[in-house]
Amino acid sequence: MIRKLINRLFALKRAIHTSLRKAAGKSDYKRWGNDKELSQGWDLRTKQIAHLIESGASVIEFGAGMLALKAHLPENCSYTPSDLIDRGEGTIVCDLNSDTLPEFQSYDVAVFSGVLEYVNEVPKLISHLSDRVNVILASYAVTDTNKRDRRAQGWVNDYSSEELIQIFQDAGFHCEYTEQWESQMIFKCKKR
Repeated sequence: MIRKLINRLFALKRAIHTSLRKAAGKSDYKRWGNDKELSQGWDLRTKQIAHLIESGASVIEFGAGMLALKAHLPENCSYTPSDLIDRGEGTIVCDLNSDTLPEFQSYDVAVFSGVLEYVNEVPKLISHLSDRVNVILASYAVTDTNKRDRRAQGWVNDYSSEELIQIFQDAGFHCEYTEQWESQMIFKCKKR
């Protein structure tokens, strides 16, 4: 019972912290600067996403974390990690909640594995990428299956699968494929 109360208080604290960050438009540097927040359990999702990438593609991964995607890419792919903090191996340090998003070269594929939930302005980000990538692969905890305690998870937005697909369409992408990973959806969207 005490453990349950402690967990509930921790969730409440994170929900308040998330709501304040959302209002300020800021990223959670404290959380993502702590390697203990990076779960190896997410590697299964990353591996599933990697199967959707074609051989020879140039890939940029936003929220690269432990750089797990690199190990699962098909042959002849080039890989560029990007994250809120430097993860080594040429990481492009990038805050997706910044007022001005960075300019970078074009890539065949952009990967967001468990990242879009932490982005305050998802439509702005996807629009920014529309002339820089041909394919976006993104996992997202859609509200269809993840309605409760979103702020306690640290998530700053609330999109259904239909709403997220519309964001991609508004930026010039066609969502050609979806599949499930646990309670999340994986979207493969191609430039029209």
